[in-house]
Amino acid sequence: MSTPPIRMLYGGAMTEAIASGDLSKMKEVASAAETHLNENGDVASMLEILKIEIAKAEAKG
Repeated sequence: MSTPPIRMLYGGAMTEAIASGDLSKMKEVASAAETHLNENGDVASMLEILKIEIAKAEAKG
């Protein structure tokens, strides 16, 4: 089973765009983040599920 490539998450880019005050940059980053969410769904929820599965696997040894 192959895994998809890891994609850049947009927290840092969003923070930088906000700090820049550059409206076009903010819109560009917002669009990229929306695309990421549309393609990948709720990453935060999936991360929590992944952590649970990691804990289960670790408990098995």
